[in-house]
Amino acid sequence: MSLIWEHKRIDQCTPDDVLAFCKLRTDVFFLEQAITEEEIDSHDFDPATEHLWCRAGQLAVGYVRVVRQEPAPADDHGISTSIGRLVVHADYRRQGIARELMDRAIEACGRDDVILHAQTYIQDFYTDCGFQPVGEVFEEAGIPHIRMVKRAGS
Repeated sequence: MSLIWEHKRIDQCTPDDVLAFCKLRTDVFFLEQAITEEEIDSHDFDPATEHLWCRAGQLAVGYVRVVRQEPAPADDHGISTSIGRLVVHADYRRQGIARELMDRAIEACGRDDVILHAQTYIQDFYTDCGFQPVGEVFEEAGIPHIRMVKRAGS
């Protein structure tokens, strides 16, 4: 399998780029997981957000984003850098794509502490990526989540 890896800010993306990764995200989050909350949000258009994805030909098969918010959201323990929207196309799962996307996203975060909201069923994956749970399980988009933090340098 030959994948092409992309890493761009929104102003560097072509319309085809945006359509490809948004289709992947909506296919998984909306159709597969039946999430009915807003999928495309203001972070997608923020010039500081970094979009990382891979494709097989023109098909986006994995995606994740790095968001920086100042000030940090109140519930995110003062951490303003987050990783989110990690998704892999159903036909490409269990091939290491999610881990490679996370490694690249963590690298993009540089020396920042990083937070993410993990769906609890995949918490062990994020632990393997160096994140530790903080706080209690909460519901987001009708799915149990837990905040997880990776401290700079860990």
